[in-house]
Amino acid sequence: MKLSGLGVWNLYFLVKFALFYYGAIDFNVLTNAAFAALLAIKFKQPLIEKAKHIVGAVFAVVLLYQDSWLPPINRLTKQAGNVQDFSFGYFIELLTRVINIDMLLALFVISVCFWYTSQWIRFTTVTIVGLLVVGWQGGNSQSQFVNNVANPEPVTQSQSNPQTQVITQAAQSPNQKLADFYQQQSLLMSHFPSQVNGELFDVIILNICSMAVADLNAIGVSVTDMYKDFDVVFSDFNSATSYSGPAAVRLLRASCGQTSQTALFKEAPEQCHLFKNLEKLGYQNNVVMNHDGHFDEFKGLINKYGGLDSTPFNIDSMPVALRGFDNSPIYSDEAVLDGWLEQADDCKPCAMYYNTTSLHDGNQLENQPRVNSKETYPIRHKNLFADINQFVKKLEKRGRNVMLMIVPEHGANLKGDKVQFAGLREIPSPAIVSVPVAIKFIGPDVQNYSQIVVDDSTSYFALSELVSKTLQTDVFGGNNSVANLLENLPKAPKVAENEGTIMMYVNQRPFIQLDGGDWSAYPQGK
Repeated sequence: MKLSGLGVWNLYFLVKFALFYYGAIDFNVLTNAAFAALLAIKFKQPLIEKAKHIVGAVFAVVLLYQDSWLPPINRLTKQAGNVQDFSFGYFIELLTRVINIDMLLALFVISVCFWYTSQWIRFTTVTIVGLLVVGWQGGNSQSQFVNNVANPEPVTQSQSNPQTQVITQAAQSPNQKLADFYQQQSLLMSHFPSQVNGELFDVIILNICSMAVADLNAIGVSVTDMYKDFDVVFSDFNSATSYSGPAAVRLLRASCGQTSQTALFKEAPEQCHLFKNLEKLGYQNNVVMNHDGHFDEFKGLINKYGGLDSTPFNIDSMPVALRGFDNSPIYSDEAVLDGWLEQADDCKPCAMYYNTTSLHDGNQLENQPRVNSKETYPIRHKNLFADINQFVKKLEKRGRNVMLMIVPEHGANLKGDKVQFAGLREIPSPAIVSVPVAIKFIGPDVQNYSQIVVDDSTSYFALSELVSKTLQTDVFGGNNSVANLLENLPKAPKVAENEGTIMMYVNQRPFIQLDGGDWSAYPQGK
């Protein structure tokens, strides 16, 4: 055997250099250099030489996937059961998002230029120089990353509630920061009163799937305008996950601090369950959904781990407004909410949890030609909030005191980024977990003067604390103001987690850890 040029394999590396330059992929210099060195070896035996190229083709695909920002293969295989439920039309829609026409055209141009100039340019030399340049740049970036993570600047967060204070010290690793965060969160628990002080009021929570601040920005909707009739708006609320089931369980367990993903699917003290705490005060719990709750065992999750064991409100006779990504019926939000409201006078007071999937990726308008669900997102969002606003007006006319909360589960990732194409939510990136939450106090004697916007990072525990405070002070009797309820509101560092995936801010930058591996900065920009 002897050394030779890389031949047509140079085109593979040129394409990867271009993708790396535009930020479409990462680039492991050592692995790619080793691959190039293997390809440079020319074997005398034709069969071995042919086998080298066959094995090389397989390895080239694996290496390209490894260098991409796509989730690890084992993460995709774990989702295989859910993927099987996708409709054929939704598969095609996702495929069009992965395949970038501009990128295909650029690949074509690079290929033609390579064949045209390969007769007088030594592209093996170009590949070697490219590996050296990328290696030099990567070495500098890696050095900067190690320095930032291993030797962070001391950070202190001044917060009025000492229980929610997170103090980081120099030389703390991300794993130590994460452990400290969960340890501090384990100390948090809302203390509900033994009885309602003041006038009774209903608690209604609308849990909306797929609506983050970034999604609203993408369709040109202002958070404050959308919630113009609400009293309190949380503009940077941390959903702490990017999947529906875990998000719903975290909301229903709001009365305790944030737990790890693993602990989320273990038994929790009854005091952690928001609706159980309300039930002890005489509230009648109601579960309402505009879908069947079967996908990803959603209905079973909120029952077993969220403490909501009430029989869901029957919606079989309701009109169908949408078809889900799995072709299942999604019922009209207006019809479902109106249907529940008609029979809600039987419970005094009521605690109602409503879950809607009207904004979920892949949904199609009923009895309409199939179109890309990203294009219908603004329409579906407009329809949803028209239904919600009508529901609010009916609550106001009803004459009962109500604490109404809108809490999105997670975002839709409408725009996508370098790591995840539009609609993919495997990694709980900041754009997906930063959701807009709002609260409205409905009652004739409520002191609400103007909309209060909370820009600090908050999460579910703050909502539980607000419910507890409202129960302890006679807000609906006019003896306390909404503004007073927000004093000493617990803040929350932005930590989010899916199974095997964690996102956490380090020195004001988002970092991720996949399957217990090394921490790396989450790439920003498109």
